[in-house]
Amino acid sequence: MQYKVIQTKSSKKRRWRLLQIESSFACNLRCVMCPWREISKQANAKGIMTNKVWEAVRPYLSEAQSVDFTGGGEPLLQPRLVEWVVEAKSAGCETGILTNGLLLKRETAQKMINAGLDWICFSIDSAVAETYEEIRKGSDFKRVCENLANIADLRSGKSPKTMINFVLMPMNYKEVEEIVRLADRLDVDQVNFKQCDVIRGEHGTGLGLFAEKKTKEIRSLEKKLAKARRLAKKLKIHTTAFPFIPEEQPVCDQDPRDSLFVRHDGIVSPCINLAMGGPTTFLSREVNMPSIHYGHLPKDDLLELWNTDICKIYRKRLQNRVEAHDSKIIDSLIGSSSNREKILQAAKDAMPEAPEGCKVCHYLFNI
Repeated sequence: MQYKVIQTKSSKKRRWRLLQIESSFACNLRCVMCPWREISKQANAKGIMTNKVWEAVRPYLSEAQSVDFTGGGEPLLQPRLVEWVVEAKSAGCETGILTNGLLLKRETAQKMINAGLDWICFSIDSAVAETYEEIRKGSDFKRVCENLANIADLRSGKSPKTMINFVLMPMNYKEVEEIVRLADRLDVDQVNFKQCDVIRGEHGTGLGLFAEKKTKEIRSLEKKLAKARRLAKKLKIHTTAFPFIPEEQPVCDQDPRDSLFVRHDGIVSPCINLAMGGPTTFLSREVNMPSIHYGHLPKDDLLELWNTDICKIYRKRLQNRVEAHDSKIIDSLIGSSSNREKILQAAKDAMPEAPEGCKVCHYLFNI
């Protein structure tokens, strides 16, 4: 699922900005919008990444700026997580996890902090226990809040950074200000407002609040969200958010030009969306998300997979899109054009077609 990843500042540029390691595809909850719930039941090794897969990644940690141990499941179900975080930190990587927070009790939190985790993001989609537990089925609102509060109590200064991921849906969008107030009470540093954008089959369908065109309802949502973000700024809480209508980008925030996704079973892909394809809904259209795989760890070597033809195709096509987009904008500015909408449209028109899968992915359209 898409969320804002914090980046490490380093004087030495590494080969990869991000290695996203799906330490666990298994999960202890049954969230209403989860696109992976049924698929995970068929996973090998119960969806837990084996140490053999991690050992294939370990030699290349020194070439990664950041390691995110999150995928489609709950990373705290990975029994070796603390050990792996220590190894990534020892290699100079920034590390973090997105968790539902239910298992992050005080003792576990202390171990993660001692391991050097740089950021922890909790998935909390409501500031009201009843609504939260209806969305995150199997969880306990009070316990999760206590677990998040423990981080602020245990950490030294502002490390690890704490965040809340709030997925906007019909049943919770009225609570955007309340989640900011909850974040303030729990001493949280950042709130990410994100769209319910990843869909497989019926899971997630109809829960997204974005639309193809700006409507009265969309304007109302924008105003409500803007008000919540102003409140957050006043409380010194940083926020991020995605638009409610599509805005095609040259490349998405995942940016496969300098990142890789390693699935729990060792499959290496451009990103989580392309690692596990299937029937999906893209801007109200029924389409199929392809599965794009570079290769399989530990059978294959990670660096060799980075240099496979399919990987190079994705990287080159996205780079060409960025260059064409930026070049058109620069040309328009030199030409003294002042019509912003025309400039942006011309830049979009100049881009080559997106790679397979990306063109039917909400990520590329920034929602």
